[in-house]
Amino acid sequence: MNIIYFGNGSFKAHKRGIENVIDIQIKSVPFKKIYYLHWGSSNTSYKHEKYICISLKNSFTLFFAINKILKRIKSPDTIIHSHNPLMSFCYLGKTDIFSVHDGLFYQAKSEGAGLFKLFAFYLIEKVNYRRAGIVHFISVFTKKMSLFGNKSNYCIIPNTSFMEQDVVMDELRPNLPLDDIENKIINVLSVRSIEERARFDLLLAVAQKLKKTHQFTVAGKGPLLEFYKNEVIRKGIKNLEFLGFVSDAQLKTLYKQTDLVLTLAQYGEGFGLPIIEGYLFNKPVYASDVCAMPEVIINNDYIFDNTTESIVAKLQQPKFMSGMAYRLYYDNKYANGIILQQVKNLYETIL
Repeated sequence: MNIIYFGNGSFKAHKRGIENVIDIQIKSVPFKKIYYLHWGSSNTSYKHEKYICISLKNSFTLFFAINKILKRIKSPDTIIHSHNPLMSFCYLGKTDIFSVHDGLFYQAKSEGAGLFKLFAFYLIEKVNYRRAGIVHFISVFTKKMSLFGNKSNYCIIPNTSFMEQDVVMDELRPNLPLDDIENKIINVLSVRSIEERARFDLLLAVAQKLKKTHQFTVAGKGPLLEFYKNEVIRKGIKNLEFLGFVSDAQLKTLYKQTDLVLTLAQYGEGFGLPIIEGYLFNKPVYASDVCAMPEVIINNDYIFDNTTESIVAKLQQPKFMSGMAYRLYYDNKYANGIILQQVKNLYETIL
């Protein structure tokens, strides 16, 4: 059996997001050939590890290119699994599995897009659902906010972490009571794309309120990275640092060293991967009471309203479950083995 993935970025670049999701999904079944279609500056093909990669230029030629390529490489025993709405829309054939990380129309509406963009995204999303054999959502929230409706050809399979194989429970430290935290300075880590919907405006205000007791670190790149770096300098905030892009090794070190994880969002958070990554490292995670995050969080004690006062109140007296409670929560709900079995079952329904 072969599989063709429609993805986003090249595996030659640093893998994050959808690329890591696909890299985990392929471990569920021993495929004979694995094709990976992604965006690139030109239409080229190359081999990368176990993948036969085909880069496609995102231009008016996409419609012709993708149909020509699929006609050549798709055989009767091939599954098409798409994580890319535009590629699925341009492909005239059936997409066996269409994965939804966030609904296109919902995202555009949340961003205040104009009528033309709203109509285009509405059309693309509806057509993709019509052509899909099975629609895979990563959360109940994602399905609820989609245009999928009440049809029955869907499944909900959450994400898991690509870092799991490198994080051994025996190497993690059990959580200590708040009274035992060294020097009473609480280290807070946020792993996010630096953009408007991530509400870093709130984080700046919170850092100013907790300047004597908390140290905040933000890992991630994005369109507003330089803006917020400058805001930190302009406002003289000494206990908040934006690191920008960090390597996988650096990210693992940050998770190990922090006391807790903070995830802010306004909209467009179809799952909340940093939440389960925090649990993987046995860290308490606090998150906004929006999108899929209440669905993923360990319990409602770790949810806050998107106000400075609500966040400060939670962080001033954070709760630390004893022992390895957070890691065990991850292992029981989001571990690689659990998610891979669900993906395997999904692929077997297509055969």
